[in-house]
Amino acid sequence: MSSIHTKKESTGAAGARPLPPMNMLRAFEAAARWESVTLAAQELHVTQSAVSHQIKALEAWLGVALVQRNGRGLGLTAEGFAYFPSLRSAFDQIASATTRLQRPQRKNALSVNSMASLSAEWLIPQLASFCAEVPGVDVQLATTVHFAEFDPAAYDVSIRCFTEPELAALRQRAPWRSIQFGAFLANTLTPVCSPQLLRGGTPLKTPADLQNYTLLHSRSTALVWQDWLSAAGLPQLQAKHVVTFDHAHLAVQAAVQGMGIALGNPPQLRAELDSGLLHTPFPEHMLSDRTNYWIMAPQAAQNPHAVAFCAWLQRNGSSPT
Repeated sequence: MSSIHTKKESTGAAGARPLPPMNMLRAFEAAARWESVTLAAQELHVTQSAVSHQIKALEAWLGVALVQRNGRGLGLTAEGFAYFPSLRSAFDQIASATTRLQRPQRKNALSVNSMASLSAEWLIPQLASFCAEVPGVDVQLATTVHFAEFDPAAYDVSIRCFTEPELAALRQRAPWRSIQFGAFLANTLTPVCSPQLLRGGTPLKTPADLQNYTLLHSRSTALVWQDWLSAAGLPQLQAKHVVTFDHAHLAVQAAVQGMGIALGNPPQLRAELDSGLLHTPFPEHMLSDRTNYWIMAPQAAQNPHAVAFCAWLQRNGSSPT
């Protein structure tokens, strides 16, 4: 007797998604996020060998290697690095949708989803003024590191940073055709550092001097330093050292502590700049191809709190900085 083994094909309705089993995806997502099989196992309440087995099974299902061992740690292959952000975003959306269903709905609720760095540096420090303008509103703020791959109807208002071509491409998608949006805050990136860093005697008079300093990167905005250096005419510049963080606002906080030089958006960092915690050594060199937009879900158009919040963003973002 002979047998033929094939990957199971969908026999359901047209358009059914070819998805790997959920346990495989959960194991890989957790291990990639923690960069550790041990920590992933602790989160999922299973053994380390179970996590490793599920990752190997996912690699077999996909036909590509996703992870590579780095001593006691876990690294991602190029394929794993490309796969992880979309997978993480999908789990984030599932978690957010589940939370909203389980949470009692309040009449005055306003759900907002914003980029982590914008929330930490600009939105949260000013949010009390909105709550004072609109008494009784119950703001539910969720943060994310994902720029474009999100459901614009998942929250009353979402905040994202786009180039004009990126926004034009999104508006061609069916879910975006009834979406209201508006630009409210420029995203003008320039190097920022602590004034204390400049007291060490190493010159920082031109962008070429960056080669003598530590540059602070973030995984959430992995290419912005290269983009800024290219715009400054220094695409080949190599820094003395590089330190990489998960999020851009962590790189900025490290700059405040004098660890090195980060890229920051002056309108988002006005308090730190005005107080002297941060300094912009090259204010004439700005990377300004992106803008922050508010995005209102169709179902939120009749929510007076959502309308008021977007108007508040427009006023505060457009204020002189």
